[in-house]
Amino acid sequence: MKTAAFLGAGWTWGNVPPLPTEAELWGTNNVMCARYAGDVPRWDRWFDLHPTAHIQQRRPEAYDWYTRQDATRPIYRWEVDPAIPGAVAYPKDAILSQFSHDGHDERDFWGSLSWMLALAIAERFERIELFWFALMNDQYTKQVPSTRYWIGQARGRGIQVVVHGDSALVPTHGLYGCEELSPALAG
Repeated sequence: MKTAAFLGAGWTWGNVPPLPTEAELWGTNNVMCARYAGDVPRWDRWFDLHPTAHIQQRRPEAYDWYTRQDATRPIYRWEVDPAIPGAVAYPKDAILSQFSHDGHDERDFWGSLSWMLALAIAERFERIELFWFALMNDQYTKQVPSTRYWIGQARGRGIQVVVHGDSALVPTHGLYGCEELSPALAG
């Protein structure tokens, strides 16, 4: 089964199994430092869609890591940075075109994870596993609905999506109408 395992930087609790050995491993942003202290044991693709100046200012250790790679695996950026071996332009136009409808481009991309999910859908992965994407602080309030949307897009196309560990991507409320009402009935 064609599987992509996405590696996030969040610290989640709950059931987090070992990474699947047969999966492509897709990393994002500063995971190499936040989780692996700069020594990622295995990865196949990396995504950092932030401007170079942003990365250099806010995550200089990540930028340094990018510049030390060997160009055998892609590091997706909006624009190719010649200082980063393996840097490739994310196929934004192709993704927007593939997911356009009625002449309108899809606009629900908020965060790298949404763009990663769209690429995995476009490349016909059969299973996507999300590891360590807690997304539970205020910084991610816009990313969670967009990511849930893309998870729904994947599942609607028959792609299995599994979120490992505690995450804002996992619904925690009851089923509306049969387990929970809003507003609740007076006792």
